[in-house]
Amino acid sequence: MPISKEQLIALLRDKDFRDHFTVDQIFEFLALQVRQLREKREWTQAELGAKAGMQQVQVSRLENPDYAGSKISTLGRLANAFDVALIVRFAPFGELADWLSRLSAEDFGPASFAEESSGLKYGTQISASFVASAAAEYSEIVDIDAYRRANASDDPGSSVPSLVKQKERSLATA
Repeated sequence: MPISKEQLIALLRDKDFRDHFTVDQIFEFLALQVRQLREKREWTQAELGAKAGMQQVQVSRLENPDYAGSKISTLGRLANAFDVALIVRFAPFGELADWLSRLSAEDFGPASFAEESSGLKYGTQISASFVASAAAEYSEIVDIDAYRRANASDDPGSSVPSLVKQKERSLATA
């Protein structure tokens, strides 16, 4: 039986538990998610390795919940191979408890960009009103214009703003 949010918060009151749990849940969840995403696509470990530029043995390690050596760059390569986003950020423990208490099977196998953009996700059609409301909600959180103004220089040491500008230029000429 899954642990409730209240039970998890009670456990999180202990600092030693928090320290171990924070690291353990990351690698255990990632291992299960990598395997689920790979199996959803009916790929072997060797096929995923080829798509992500790594050996099969490395994929096997990443699918082991006891392996705690994943690097963000490796996870980025996996995200590219699966064509999904990778989100890495710090969060309060209450948010972690909320997320874990609502965790479902769908959280382990997110839709690829192609599945998502075609409107198909887990066998259901995404309505236009849902997409519009999600876009509006996202635009309130992320002010793209403010980001562009803050990163207006063509500093070659700053790859993300350069990539944004490059994409904007290609869209403008298309």
